[in-house]
Amino acid sequence: MTTARAELLKLATLPAVALTAALTWAVTALIALAATGDPDPVPLARAGFLVLGVLATSSEYEGAQLRTTLLGTPRRAHLQLVKALVLALVATPVAAGTVLIAGSGDAAQLVLLTLIAAGVTTVLRHALAGIVVVLGYYFVLSPFLRDRVDDSPWLPAGWAVGLLLAGTVAVVRRDA
Repeated sequence: MTTARAELLKLATLPAVALTAALTWAVTALIALAATGDPDPVPLARAGFLVLGVLATSSEYEGAQLRTTLLGTPRRAHLQLVKALVLALVATPVAAGTVLIAGSGDAAQLVLLTLIAAGVTTVLRHALAGIVVVLGYYFVLSPFLRDRVDDSPWLPAGWAVGLLLAGTVAVVRRDA
């Protein structure tokens, strides 16, 4: 079995992924239905993609499953690249569904948020720490920065690449 198929199988059988996707869609639909005027439900739905990235990444650190994965795929940098690609593949239909339900938004940005959360969680290795950092940043620090930093389209892509590289370096340098 190839590394990509193994990673896809792991994510497809992880209950947290399906539950997070379903809850994200449900909350997006509720906000879209309950909204009066023209509010956009996507900013709150982004939290679901941050949680998706954290849960998909931290699941292997729970119970030391990462050790088994590293026995099967010892090239750690290659493994991290495959994990990121498979997570993006899994997050893409969820993002597309969210954008369709909301009637607005950018699916690519939602996928990038998932990868950002995955990069942070790879460095931290704990679900709770990952949730606190990414949601804390998104809901507390980010509103202050939006006024001072141009929110250009390359910014989420740059953060995703940078944090995934940081996660890869962390995985390569430390013990499982």
